[in-house]
Amino acid sequence: MPSNTLTLVQFQTTEHIPNYSPFCVKAEVLLKMSGLAYDIEVLDDPRKSKKGKLPMVRDGERVIADSEFIKRYLIEEKGADFDSHLSDREQAQAHAFSKMVEERLYWTLVYDRWIEDDNWPTIRDFWFGKMPFPIGALISRVARKAVRKNLNGHGIGLHSGEEIYALAKSDLNALAAQLGDQDFLFGDKPCSADASAFGVLVNADRGILPSNMMQTIKSYPTLVAYVERGMQRWFAN
Repeated sequence: MPSNTLTLVQFQTTEHIPNYSPFCVKAEVLLKMSGLAYDIEVLDDPRKSKKGKLPMVRDGERVIADSEFIKRYLIEEKGADFDSHLSDREQAQAHAFSKMVEERLYWTLVYDRWIEDDNWPTIRDFWFGKMPFPIGALISRVARKAVRKNLNGHGIGLHSGEEIYALAKSDLNALAAQLGDQDFLFGDKPCSADASAFGVLVNADRGILPSNMMQTIKSYPTLVAYVERGMQRWFAN
């Protein structure tokens, strides 16, 4: 008989944070919010996935790739309800916050990890350190070059580091202002925008290296508390 359990396919997990991919964290938080049963499969090479990236979810023979399409699938096919407690205006605002986090703040995190020379050795060793020499060294250089190209294609990579972190700070200011003294972005109950925000913020706050993003987020006590709240709610075990 087919299993009723969904399978979340994602990168390896770590002891520091749920996953070093904010989008894998987002997908798992959405699954937890949905209340649906799921298990996890680790796939370290995203080239083997449906769209060449992770996360993806398997439901029997169906494969849903990309965290945003996973969200839509959970809503449309599985009856998940993430945002019905929000007004139409709040839902529009939640969508805007999600896109701000995913389309800009996320790329600041990528720059911080992959391009900053002080951080690169740690990231290189984490992702490629188990590969035999010289394969790991060669693939890591190719990967870093591809990340730099993606950053430039996005546009954020054309700025100086100082300018990039200034943009990040404006995004963090907006998140902190929206959060205020609430538990979550729109009150005491999380919504889909919290899955997006938490995925990026937990990576910024609890990475494997004392990066610029980590130092910046520490200056926002409400966001640090928000990350801790999310960890206790979704990943206490």
